[in-house]
Amino acid sequence: MDEMQLEKLRGRAKILTNITYVLSLISLPFLCYIFYLSFQDSTDAFWLILVKSIVVGAVCAVGVLAILWWILVNGTYRKFDKNFRNKYVLSLIGNIPGFSKLQYNQDDGFLWEEIRDSGVVNCGHRKYYKKEDLLLGQYQGIYFKLSDVTTRRPKVSDERNKVEEIFSGQVMCVYQFDDRKSSKGHIQIFEKKFLSDLRGWKAEHKIEVENAAFQDRFYVYADDPHNAYYILTPQKMEKIMEFVDAVGVQVSMAFQDQRLYIAVKRHSMFNPVIDEPVSEQTKMILEDISILQKAFALLVAIS
Repeated sequence: MDEMQLEKLRGRAKILTNITYVLSLISLPFLCYIFYLSFQDSTDAFWLILVKSIVVGAVCAVGVLAILWWILVNGTYRKFDKNFRNKYVLSLIGNIPGFSKLQYNQDDGFLWEEIRDSGVVNCGHRKYYKKEDLLLGQYQGIYFKLSDVTTRRPKVSDERNKVEEIFSGQVMCVYQFDDRKSSKGHIQIFEKKFLSDLRGWKAEHKIEVENAAFQDRFYVYADDPHNAYYILTPQKMEKIMEFVDAVGVQVSMAFQDQRLYIAVKRHSMFNPVIDEPVSEQTKMILEDISILQKAFALLVAIS
């Protein structure tokens, strides 16, 4: 499905959505009036009857909105959403030079255990973990995996059980990115502006590096200090800083064997909206993909 066809679907979904809003608003005064008449037999004061009529009428108007949305909008929106995710985005990325063997699964993503073991972000509680929008493939012949990840945990506040969000964004993994070097154990790199809760568990040793600018911006943890200095060469540290500057959002990284994990606090590129033209959403997708391209350009195969 091309951009023009998708835009027609989006426009139709938006028009139908606006119609449901208008019809729901029109129904509000009628519903309030009907309930006002039905409550008149009550012995309550006039102002109380009026308040009850407005409240119940408003609740029913919301119900009308939900029913109309399901009848008028749901089918068109689901078609727009499905084609956007499964056809348009994948086709758009596939036409970018360097990408190949792309696969997409809306309901899949990184396993909770992999996020936990990588240590790239706090994995939270398994029960409240969410993953979606898995993208697999190759870029310039190197395998990668990318998905949306949300980590959460239970929190007791004011004697009430709540669920607290820790991290929501995209996690990417690049496999076998450097034939010359592989990390023997964990190396974790966190921007200092990352809150401590986002960092989760940390490797045993906190590493001090000679690059003052890098040291000022990042915390570095490693299982083995010698391995950390072996991987984090002066050139690599410069490239990491360039990458973070280029991305412009919060970033954390973890080197593990021949895998590089990168967590980015950023919205999903696969979630379409009907309020923005497809052309504008296309720009956002290309910006998202550019993060992956920058990761390869700045970090891959650098000694």
